[in-house]
Amino acid sequence: MVELIWEGKYNFTRHRVVEQETVSTILPAYTTHLHILERFNEQPKAEHSGTTHQITPGWHNRLIWGDKNDVLPALLAEFAECINLIYIDPPFMTGRNFKSGTQLAYCDKWDNNLDTYLQWLYETFVLLRLLLAPNGSLYVHLDWRVIHYAKVILDEVFGFSSNAKGPGFKNEIIWHYESGGRTQKSYARKHDTLLLYTKSAQYCFHGERIGERRGTHKRNHMRKQVETDGHVRWTIRSAGQLYSYDQDEIMTLSDVWSDISHLHQKDPERTGYASQKPAALLRRIILASSEENDLVLDCFCGSGVTPAMAEQLGRRWIASDASHLAIEMTQKRLLASEQAQSFILQQAVHQADEHTLENETDYAGGTIKSIT
Repeated sequence: MVELIWEGKYNFTRHRVVEQETVSTILPAYTTHLHILERFNEQPKAEHSGTTHQITPGWHNRLIWGDKNDVLPALLAEFAECINLIYIDPPFMTGRNFKSGTQLAYCDKWDNNLDTYLQWLYETFVLLRLLLAPNGSLYVHLDWRVIHYAKVILDEVFGFSSNAKGPGFKNEIIWHYESGGRTQKSYARKHDTLLLYTKSAQYCFHGERIGERRGTHKRNHMRKQVETDGHVRWTIRSAGQLYSYDQDEIMTLSDVWSDISHLHQKDPERTGYASQKPAALLRRIILASSEENDLVLDCFCGSGVTPAMAEQLGRRWIASDASHLAIEMTQKRLLASEQAQSFILQQAVHQADEHTLENETDYAGGTIKSIT
């Protein structure tokens, strides 16, 4: 097996060799629990006109305030191999602090230490794999700085397959956008990269939900045939066989996405949160790689676009972030939705601190700093 090595990789007692990691070996090393701070929409708003989404009775979506190192292990006891779709947009190791207004959203400096960042990333991938359902999918969203390292680590954690038919790597998706910086010394960097990995060869994927119509404009070397009623068919001959396609057929989307715009500063969708991603991007991912009522996880939820889109599309969700600002923005975004379902706000709490959290009324009484 090809393996990426960095300082400290095998000094971390909780993660020795990936193949040996199971829930039983991970959990004893953690003492974090999820404490309920508040409940929202116990009586959900009336269903939005036209929606057919039905969430499992008794289920409460979860918004969790806490670092992923605490939140993910705490979820394992209940949700090991239960998450159908995971999307993460983690720090990119930019060497910057990101602010929303005057408030610090998150620090992405890492003391310029690549080893520290790779260890952090590796631990994340190991835990996410344990949470991912056998037919689940993981999307990792990064950019040019560390995407190549992430792919090698993911190949180790999920397994390598050269033909992409087994478990492991499925796609490298290029999200190309118009905005971005200019440079005199290199080509302008105008894309992010999303890596799609699965836990098995059997996974959810619906290209027909997100593809576009073949249409009437010329593609490749196909021959255009206009029928008497004006309808267009396209034909192409390959290996001695003639293939025919209707203008209304849905084409499988390619791995280069250039039709989703980056959010500009004055975009009405913007919440003010640094590094916010467009809702259209998450809508595409959720539609392609999950079914209604599936469980979606995002442990770097930022502005809340993942839980918001998951809820809009009738999926259950768990979202977390270490940033108090991110949790506040996500909470407000969810409560403003006409389709808002019930959810609980939780905090990742270490066992040693639980004596200050004897019951749920502590939050309302001010024992913990209010999120709202």
